[in-house]
Amino acid sequence: MSEPFSTLGGIATRDEAYRKLMYHMEEAENQAYAIGHFHNTEDDNWSKLMAKGWYGIGEMLRMVREKIRQTAMKRIQ
Repeated sequence: MSEPFSTLGGIATRDEAYRKLMYHMEEAENQAYAIGHFHNTEDDNWSKLMAKGWYGIGEMLRMVREKIRQTAMKRIQ
């Protein structure tokens, strides 16, 4: 599923690696929310509980993404 790592003159760049990581983290967060939404459309209690779990996973991924961004910003300064 992954394409070859992009390089600049044969050298992998930190910027490209960071952008790919952030893209995939955001995509994972969005998909966790989507799965939670699909579980929430069911009427049974188990599905409602699963929806809350997936929403929680989405929130954790959002917090991890924010922490990565903050760490990267410290590195840039």
